[in-house]
Amino acid sequence: MVHEQLEDKPASPVKALVGAGLFGVVGCGGAAATYIALSGYLRAHHAGFWTIMGVSAVYCAVITVVALTTARIARGAMKVTQTPAAKRYMRRFTVAMSLYGVALIVAIGAYIRIQPTGVLAYALAIAPALPLIGAIAVIGLYLREETDEFQRALQVEAALWATGGMLALATIWGFLETFGLAPYVPTWAAFPVWALLLGPGQIIARRRYR
Repeated sequence: MVHEQLEDKPASPVKALVGAGLFGVVGCGGAAATYIALSGYLRAHHAGFWTIMGVSAVYCAVITVVALTTARIARGAMKVTQTPAAKRYMRRFTVAMSLYGVALIVAIGAYIRIQPTGVLAYALAIAPALPLIGAIAVIGLYLREETDEFQRALQVEAALWATGGMLALATIWGFLETFGLAPYVPTWAAFPVWALLLGPGQIIARRRYR
C-alpha cells in the first residue's frame, strides 16, 4: 500500500506497476502457502518447538520483505514522492505489521508449549488479530491526515476498488468452496488479500488522471 504525491514526470508504463503487483501477490501468496504446508508437515512429524518457531519467524520476515519491496517497486514505477502523511502512514503500518509478526510467533509458541485452554486460549488466538486491526486503523488515520485532497481521493477510490474486488473474490470462492471445488480458506485471509488488491486499485484510480 503506497501513498504518494504525484510529480510532474509522466508515470511509467502500467506494465511495471502490474509487475509490482504480481510480485507482491506471488511472493506473499507463495510464502503463506509454503508456511501453511510446511508447518502442517512439521506438526504431523512432531518437529521440535524451536524448529516450528524458526519457520514462523522466517515466514514473518519474508512477508515483510516482500511487502516493502513491492511498495518500493511501485514507487519507482510511478516516479512519485511520499507526502508527510504518507510517510507517517508507512512508519505506523510497519510497526503494526512487526507487532503482528511478534504476536503470531508468541501465540503459536504458547499453543505448542502450554496448550492453553479457556480465557487464555481465546486471548492468544485473538492476539495476532489486534495488530492487523491496528493496521486498518492506520489506513483510516492516513485518510484523515492527508491534506492533499487529490491524493486522498485517489486512495479512497483505490480502497473502494480493493473492497469491491475482495467482495467479488470472497463470493466466488465461497460458492466454489460450497460445491467442493475449492479448499477452505480462513477468514483472516480477507485483510491480506484486500491489502494486495489496493495495488491494482491504485493503478485503476491513477489511470483516470494520466
